[in-house]
Amino acid sequence: MAERILIADDDAGLRQLLQDILEEHEFDVITVPSGEALVRAAVSQQPDLLLIDVNMPLMDGLEAVRQLRNDTRTSHLPMLLLTARTQSEEVVIGFESGADDYIPKPFDADELVARIKANLRRQARVPILNPLTQLPGNKAIADEVERRIKSHEQFGLLYFDFDNFKALNDVYGPARGDRVIKLLANILQDLHAAAQSDDIFVGHIGGDDFIALTPPQTMERLSNEVIARFDREVLAFYDPADKQRGYLRGVDRFGMPRRFPIVSVSIGGVTNDNRAFSSYEEVAAMATEMKSYAKKFAGSSLAINGRTRDMPVAPDEDRRGQPLTIVVVSPEPLLHEALQPLLSDGRCRSIAFTAVPRLQEIVDQLPDLVTLNVADPGCWPMAVALRESRPALPLVIASPHSEDERRAWACGAYAFIAEPFPPEYYRACVAQLLRLNERFPPTDGSP
Repeated sequence: MAERILIADDDAGLRQLLQDILEEHEFDVITVPSGEALVRAAVSQQPDLLLIDVNMPLMDGLEAVRQLRNDTRTSHLPMLLLTARTQSEEVVIGFESGADDYIPKPFDADELVARIKANLRRQARVPILNPLTQLPGNKAIADEVERRIKSHEQFGLLYFDFDNFKALNDVYGPARGDRVIKLLANILQDLHAAAQSDDIFVGHIGGDDFIALTPPQTMERLSNEVIARFDREVLAFYDPADKQRGYLRGVDRFGMPRRFPIVSVSIGGVTNDNRAFSSYEEVAAMATEMKSYAKKFAGSSLAINGRTRDMPVAPDEDRRGQPLTIVVVSPEPLLHEALQPLLSDGRCRSIAFTAVPRLQEIVDQLPDLVTLNVADPGCWPMAVALRESRPALPLVIASPHSEDERRAWACGAYAFIAEPFPPEYYRACVAQLLRLNERFPPTDGSP
């Protein structure tokens, strides 16, 4: 059976050229014109390898790779980047986003095919056990879930994923990041051993993603034990000053300074006690949705079949398909005007206040992100009030004074911008925070 290659590039001519080259070598080829379409097709078309252009509008190749690596249904796929950026810094960013290889433009057809075949061979040799944690890997996880489905066993699946892990990796280096990954692996192995039950299965998808299969009635207890122990022991991996401060200072891939909280773990859980699953892909999709829901809350959190642990229900929990709401409080119109390109396709709407409103007026808008321009001093207490009432809400603080940055972090800002406010920079900040909060929906388009 021919191996299936999924190509994403917004250049129709280049898509056709790549398709012709690969079909000559007897690959089954599917092409899509955008990052959004790539994310959908990677799930629906079940490709063996992805070939992704970096520079695409709206969702670029790097963001598409990040989303695909964050989905258990696609995280194992080889992902190759097509890019004209060959400087070492750009290549490093690509690999950090989750790419397996990159192919520089212009490319040689023979080298392109050779790299694709090499990555497919490497994928075929992926070991049953994860080399870092020695836990069962992706194929073993899929096989175990399929076995339980076919035998009609009652089971629950828990999907574990870190929050703010990349910041720790960037600040302290990958060796310390690996130790944090091993910490969660050891916690899961210890709980498995203590249970002395064949009904529990623990696997490592890759990176910071883990799976546990357990009887439905033990899911919440096991998850709570994982969260309690992880939150306690992960502090040992932070330097004393960072531990005392409670966060790391760093920059995102747009070069924006941000405050990154201590690494926590989000857990999404699903069971088959009230519904029947037909495949591992179906279970994984539901678990991914639950994990994404858990990530909307600050700190370690758990969501099982739509229920969350010890936290209020998010007011925007059932707003999928509706526009994202961005609230801007600024005495000047510049920040609100800078958002217009994000509003043009209807995916977002902006509500502007030229004077500081009451807290309830902002909360009533069910915002997905708030920007406060502290040129109006009344925005400082508003920032504190928002952080206390909506701790998971992304907050951007803009100021005419760069020396306000320290105070912005203390008030709970996710990002800080000082004058002058370049419109492109602010838009990139807003779009990135919405994506990180998993509330930036794909556009309609080709599947």
